[in-house]
Amino acid sequence: INIGAVLTGLGIGGIAVAFAAQKTLENLFGGVMIISDQPIRVGDFCRAGDHLGTVENIGLRSTRLRTLKRTVVSIPNGQLAVMNLENFTMRDKIWFHHTLHLRYETTADQLRYILAEIRKMLYEHSKVESPSARVRFTGFGNASLNLEVFAYVFETEYEVYLHIQEDLLLRIIDIIEASGSALAFPSQTTYLAGD
Repeated sequence: INIGAVLTGLGIGGIAVAFAAQKTLENLFGGVMIISDQPIRVGDFCRAGDHLGTVENIGLRSTRLRTLKRTVVSIPNGQLAVMNLENFTMRDKIWFHHTLHLRYETTADQLRYILAEIRKMLYEHSKVESPSARVRFTGFGNASLNLEVFAYVFETEYEVYLHIQEDLLLRIIDIIEASGSALAFPSQTTYLAGD
C-alpha cells in the first residue's frame, strides 16, 4: 500500500468533508451566539432583514418567525447572526409621530391656537413623555400647511399604544375643529385668465 496516496486521499476527503460541513457549522455557531447573546427570544416581535414577525422557535440550525400574514419563515442562524435585528418587544416606549395637513385657508391666529392647544394636550397627558413632546409648523405643502407632532408614549404593549394613539388623534381633531380650521385633502387650484 502506498502510504503517500492514502494520506493524500485522506487529506482530500477531509477537505471535502470540511467544505460540506461549513454551512452546518456556521448555522450551529450562529445558533449558539443567538441563544447566548439573546438579541431575540421566543415570543419576541421583531424585524430580521425583510421579515417581520414573532419568534416561534430558535433551533441549532435555524430560527422560525411567524409573519403578520401567518406564514412561517425559517432563517438559517448563520445568516441571522450577521443580520440587523430590530426587537420591538424590548422597547421602553413607543414613538408617536404624525404630520398634520391643515387647509391653506387656516389663518395665522388659528394656527397659533392649534399649536398651543396640541402642546398643552401633550404636556398634560399622563401617558406622554412631556420633555420629548413637540409640535411644530414645518412648512407649506402642495395643498396644505404642515405640522409635525412628535412625542413618546409610555407604553410597551402595541395594542395598548394603539388605544392611546387613537385618543390623542381624536383630541387633535377636536382642537382643529375648535379653532375653526380643518384638515386638508389633496386638491389642486386652477386659475383662468381672460384676455
